Amino acid sequence: MRKILAFLFLVIFSFHYAQEAEGVEAVSSETVNLNEGSERIISFHANIDVDKNSGLNVTEKIKVHSLGDKIKRGIFRSLPLTRNLNNTTQKVQYSVVSVKKNGVDEDFHEEYEDGFLKIYVGNKDVILSPGDYDYEIQYTTEKQIGFFPKYDELYWNVNGNEWDFPVDSISARINLPQGAGILQNSCYKGAYGATSQDCLANVLSENSIEWSAKDLGSGEGLTVAVGFEKGVMIPPPPPTFLERFGILIAGIIVFLGLVIYYISTWRKYGVDPEKPTVYPQFNSPDDLSPASLGFINSETFKNNYLTAALVNLAVKGYIQIIETEDPGVFGLFKSKKFTVKKLKNPDQKLPVEEINLMNNLFTTIETVNFDGQYNSSIEQTVKSFQSSLTYQHDKLLNEGNNTNKLYLPLILMTVVYGLGLFLSFKIFPEFEKVIVGVIVYVFLLVCFLITGYLFKVFPVLFKIFLIIPTTILIILGGLMLNHNEFTIDNNFNICYIFIVLGFTSLIIYQFLIRRPSEEKLKKKSLIDGFKM
Repeated sequence: MRKILAFLFLVIFSFHYAQEAEGVEAVSSETVNLNEGSERIISFHANIDVDKNSGLNVTEKIKVHSLGDKIKRGIFRSLPLTRNLNNTTQKVQYSVVSVKKNGVDEDFHEEYEDGFLKIYVGNKDVILSPGDYDYEIQYTTEKQIGFFPKYDELYWNVNGNEWDFPVDSISARINLPQGAGILQNSCYKGAYGATSQDCLANVLSENSIEWSAKDLGSGEGLTVAVGFEKGVMIPPPPPTFLERFGILIAGIIVFLGLVIYYISTWRKYGVDPEKPTVYPQFNSPDDLSPASLGFINSETFKNNYLTAALVNLAVKGYIQIIETEDPGVFGLFKSKKFTVKKLKNPDQKLPVEEINLMNNLFTTIETVNFDGQYNSSIEQTVKSFQSSLTYQHDKLLNEGNNTNKLYLPLILMTVVYGLGLFLSFKIFPEFEKVIVGVIVYVFLLVCFLITGYLFKVFPVLFKIFLIIPTTILIILGGLMLNHNEFTIDNNFNICYIFIVLGFTSLIIYQFLIRRPSEEKLKKKSLIDGFKM
């Protein structure tokens, strides 16, 4: 009897232990399965309620499987900011109502990126543990119905094509207003532009329909369309006159104002005096040195002016220039070397710049070699020589440049352009076009500043440089002509054209508003006569 009881006890204990072991194995298996596979969307369901004003109330329920790879803190949902409706590109605005995770309100923030409103769901300080999470995003949007001659239609991309994960199953239900009899429907599954109809439709009632599909790959979406009776929806008002043409009209008015300013100020300050007649001159005008003659004539500094000053000093007997030749290796790579030797100290008979040159050239030495090698003291001498010429003649050369007349149009253009970009963004929110606008402005501003220098140094290059804004203007005009009609997204192009025209006109005005003084013209005519 005792043996029988012992046997039964052993059987019961073994059975109980087996159950415990099996239970432990099941938990372990569940834990392993939780971390197996890849991150994905397990299910995506959108419930879309349509109101009579063409607005939508969308509730999306998204169940995801996270491994902490790309889904670390949460998910993000991308909603396009533009769409083509009724043969026109229209902006789309959204208002997020609520965001939840596992039935509890969740942190989120919104950003505009690459033509999308991106709703980032999750807390930056909270890292998700691997597992399954249920998200719910509710938002509203307006002006989503297309109006056609025989029917009205809602065409909707259910989940978008911005997901980096496969989707196991997806469904969408559209609830139309009462009386909107469904006439037709269709659905498309796949990447953007796909025409595959591997999806199912189920008409629930005369105003409600549901679609479903399975096994969507990364970047694939479900797009649905339902056509229904006309007369139920109230068509949204088209873009207002000011939304379509306000920026264009304002740009034209401001540009015409700039032209009036240019003409009036040019007639008052920019008309050049009559140039004096040039007669042969046999002596240097006003006893100017060769360096000063060249500086005044070209209105800029050139290194050969220093060479002219050295030759002039040698002619006057203050220095001696000795030329020697380095034979190089085997007669190859010959080079010339110039030695400048001081013969006597400078005095007040010399021009200021030549006194400056000798004092800087012969500070502690009596001989200086010019052999083509870099010499910091010679570099400093050249800079000091240039500063001396600039100090003496800068007032004469810049008198009548009227640079101050450029400030008002430049400031006005900048303010109006910035305001135009801001209003264009408010009407048609595409941040990328704002960035393009800023780049265009900076580029044109640099061109404007460079032309001020080219005007003085290289007059021919100044004219060639005008080709750049003209080319930009032609390109922008071509972009606008590609539009079948004038739409609100053209407001950005209007801004671009305005600033290109503005800077082009300002560059030309910068050239015209300069009025040389009579003294400058007289001195230049004497220099021209001396060159004869």
